[in-house]
Amino acid sequence: MTTKPKKIQIIYIIYWVMLAYIVAALIWWFIALDQQNREMTNYMFLSLDSGDPQYIRELERIQDFRSRKQAQYLGEGLTFFLLIIGAAIFVFRAMRNQLKLSQERQSFMMAVTHELKTPIAVSKLNLETLLKRRLEEPVQQKFLHNTLDEMNRLNALCSNLLMSSQLDSGGFSFTPEKLDLSQLLQGCIRDASIRFPARRIHDTVTPGIRVTGDRFQLQVALNNLIENAVKYSKDDIMVTLQQDSDTCTIQLKDSGPGIPDIDKQKIFEKFYRVGNEATKSAKGTGLGLYLVARIVKKHGGTLFVTDNQPTGSIFNIQLPLSR
Repeated sequence: MTTKPKKIQIIYIIYWVMLAYIVAALIWWFIALDQQNREMTNYMFLSLDSGDPQYIRELERIQDFRSRKQAQYLGEGLTFFLLIIGAAIFVFRAMRNQLKLSQERQSFMMAVTHELKTPIAVSKLNLETLLKRRLEEPVQQKFLHNTLDEMNRLNALCSNLLMSSQLDSGGFSFTPEKLDLSQLLQGCIRDASIRFPARRIHDTVTPGIRVTGDRFQLQVALNNLIENAVKYSKDDIMVTLQQDSDTCTIQLKDSGPGIPDIDKQKIFEKFYRVGNEATKSAKGTGLGLYLVARIVKKHGGTLFVTDNQPTGSIFNIQLPLSR
């Protein structure tokens, strides 16, 4: 079990102490009012004259008064108690969500800083080497290709950050058009094969499948999905695209460590990364699958993940066909 940071523990302690104090004050208020009610009615009982012909009626009136006051104090106490508990639950959830978001943002900033510094440092080192040393043509080409790969990686990260911000603020323009999804997917597969030559991507793409959507957004979603599979898979990757009656399905199979059932929905949340070491050791910011989910939803599609056998995951995207 992981221990919360000291500041968060202090916040939780203060919260529970304040809640306990408010509930204790409410209970004390009820006891004090009930005691006051008893003392007042006892005084009224003592002031009665037993020889008065109205004695019985007055006695019943005082008892009725005591009962009504007790019911009033009990009703008010229960109402305030329920209001306090309801407000406490609301505040606790809001506080917990804010602390969780703060921790996620901190982790995200650390990941982004690392993701930004790495390609910059590698590119700088490659260029300094090319400037300081006279290298043979094949070696120069290798350094230049490595630098270009790092710049492409940096560009993809910046695009993800920009699109995530624009999607959250509602400022990203959606430009729908009828496009050939088969060609778009094959182009993404070719780009990934060039960027990750160590991974073989097997594709079975039905030609001529057309959908209505934003070309750039769909390209970002497909690139992120393929890159995610490449990042975690140890072996080859399978990508298929097939058409049903009124929908098409993109399926991507990898042979990575897989995703626990408890995390299958959470992986599409912003900044979320699966908590086991096999996955957290891989580079990433927790934005890729979040963007995929947002883009697929914006296009009226569905996205879900299942287990691959014997190991790995299968991501499925279903999109409506153009009419």
